[in-house]
Amino acid sequence: MIGVSACLIGENCTYSGKNNLVLGLKRLYELGEVVCVCPEVMGGLSTPRNPAEIQSVEPLLITTNQQVDVTKEYLEGAKKAMSIFLAHDVKVAILKFRSPSCGCDGIYDGTFSHTLIDGQGVFAKMCEEHGIKVFHEKQIEEFLKYIGKEDEYGTYFKDSTSI
Repeated sequence: MIGVSACLIGENCTYSGKNNLVLGLKRLYELGEVVCVCPEVMGGLSTPRNPAEIQSVEPLLITTNQQVDVTKEYLEGAKKAMSIFLAHDVKVAILKFRSPSCGCDGIYDGTFSHTLIDGQGVFAKMCEEHGIKVFHEKQIEEFLKYIGKEDEYGTYFKDSTSI
C-alpha cells in the first residue's frame, strides 16, 4: 500500500482550507492502491487554520504565525497517522513538500518568510524512522522508479502531474 498526504488526493485539508491535488495520486486512490492521512487534522487542528512552522527541532517547537504552540497537535496527529500507515503496511509514501508535518526534502525555516531550509516535518521524520521511504509530490518519477511501476502507473501521471 502507498501512503499519501490527503491534500494530494484532493481533500481540502491544507492550512488554507484548500488542497494540492495530484491527479495521478487521486486515480491511484480510486483504484484502492493508496491510503491517505492528514496528520494535522488528525491531531485536532481545524481547516482552515493559521500557518505553522517548526521553530526548533531540539526541543521540538512548532508555532503558528500568531505564536500559538501547536507542537502537541502535530505530534499527536503524526502518531495517529503512523498507526494507520503501519496498519496498512505502508512501505512508501508521497507527502506534501514543505509542510511542518509532511515536509520532506525541505521545510520552512520558522520565520514565516517562505525561506526553505533542509529538514523534515514531524510526520515525514516519523515515517523514515519506521522504515517508510518518503517522496514528495515533485518526485513522482523517482517514486515510480522506486516502486518499479513506471509503465503500470506512469499513464496516470502523463496528462497532468498536478492541478
